[in-house]
Amino acid sequence: MSLSQTGRILLVWPDQGRVLNRQLDLNLVKRHAASMGAQLALVTHDSEVRFYAQQIGIPLFTSPRCAQDSNWRDLQPRKINLERKYQLPNLVKLRQITHVQSTTWLEHPATKIVCFGLSVLALFALAIYLLPSAKIVLFPQVEMQSMRFDLFADPSTSSINYSTGGLPTYTQEVIVEGLDMITSTGSIVIPDATATGSLQFTNISTQKISIPSGIIVSTLGNNPIRFITSSFNDVTLDPHRSILLDARAIKPGSSGNLPPDHLVAIESDLGLNLTVTNPFATLGGTDTPVPSPSTQDLQLIRDRLRSKLKQIALTQIQSVLPDEDTLISPTLTIKETLGETSTPSIGEPGDQLELSLHLSVQSQVVSSEVIRSLVMPIMDSYTPNGYLPFANTLDITRISSPTLGEDGNSHWTISATRRLRVDIPVTRVVDIVKGVNVAQALERLSASLPLAEQAQINLLPNWWPRLPFLAMRIDVAQSEIR
Repeated sequence: MSLSQTGRILLVWPDQGRVLNRQLDLNLVKRHAASMGAQLALVTHDSEVRFYAQQIGIPLFTSPRCAQDSNWRDLQPRKINLERKYQLPNLVKLRQITHVQSTTWLEHPATKIVCFGLSVLALFALAIYLLPSAKIVLFPQVEMQSMRFDLFADPSTSSINYSTGGLPTYTQEVIVEGLDMITSTGSIVIPDATATGSLQFTNISTQKISIPSGIIVSTLGNNPIRFITSSFNDVTLDPHRSILLDARAIKPGSSGNLPPDHLVAIESDLGLNLTVTNPFATLGGTDTPVPSPSTQDLQLIRDRLRSKLKQIALTQIQSVLPDEDTLISPTLTIKETLGETSTPSIGEPGDQLELSLHLSVQSQVVSSEVIRSLVMPIMDSYTPNGYLPFANTLDITRISSPTLGEDGNSHWTISATRRLRVDIPVTRVVDIVKGVNVAQALERLSASLPLAEQAQINLLPNWWPRLPFLAMRIDVAQSEIR
């Protein structure tokens, strides 16, 4: 049956053998066929099977041929028995049972008035209990708690050391630049007057040679001294003849004072036909000492300007820090020199040495939150029993500025103070005042609690004569005397 994909299924019973001869079996087979969407029919001569099939409405045929030629339908459709097997209920009797007649006194007008009045009174009593509210402000007695802490900055750690007072730091960096000037203390010698002398030119050729004005002659060697003739006109020199011409050094200074016969080179093609020399020493060249910045001057002004810029950087860092953060001034260092310009340079003349510096300066800083994280737990552990600190009353004062210790860390001392109040339980206050008038409540509070001054009580509505009976309608706050 499961492998069948047809809309009708015909089961043919064997002539002998007893299979599916129970009504339950046939019901299961019919349900399975219905779940597959198929109609079931039987071909059998077994009287027992045919009986059960007719009971549950399965079509029966005598042969497969008859099943193919006939319309399948229930041979014996089920009969519905509409006969009533029960009697209708007696509605009149049921109504009498369910509708019990009320007693006469409940219908009396006086009873209704009394019940209404009691309801109103109940609502009024509930309003008295729930409606009013009160706010009580207490001013408990105040004590001052003060402690002293020795701290040190430890840039190598990232957590607080509660036993030693070591605190982590963060780095604050600024960029500064400045200019300074100092008088030069060194000196250098510069050329002053120009040396002069005479040059003897000799014509070694067989032809006349024209010596132009401004001809240049020099000494031999790697650094020649050069002279130039002072004549304004060309001079003609006959063969094998000599002539003296005035000349001067091209560069001033004592380097132009030369012994005789040192100027022997002609800087032109005329050197092939002419010879030259200075028969006499050249004279008149002088040098003059002038001020010039020395290496010591540069180092001095650099150190002085760096010190000034570090102080400027210290001020700038302090200006950008939160008010309560602690600047560890001994850690102020120059991180990097971004630019340096000196005028004039070493070895150049100048009465004044001017230096410009552009620096990156940094310092270690301890956050106020870090200091509070160290101070508050320690102060909490030393708070006397029965006292609680007022919120936002912790005041930290620096007793000493950070100084560099032998361990290489910066040490300083602070003082921490805060105000403490007597711990008054709210439940105790409520038990004292609930249900009484304001005057009695103030008197009880002053007599029972350690107050610095009389409490304040505000009722809502303000004309209500007594404090609420319900504890949840009483709000208690504790404040400090201003």
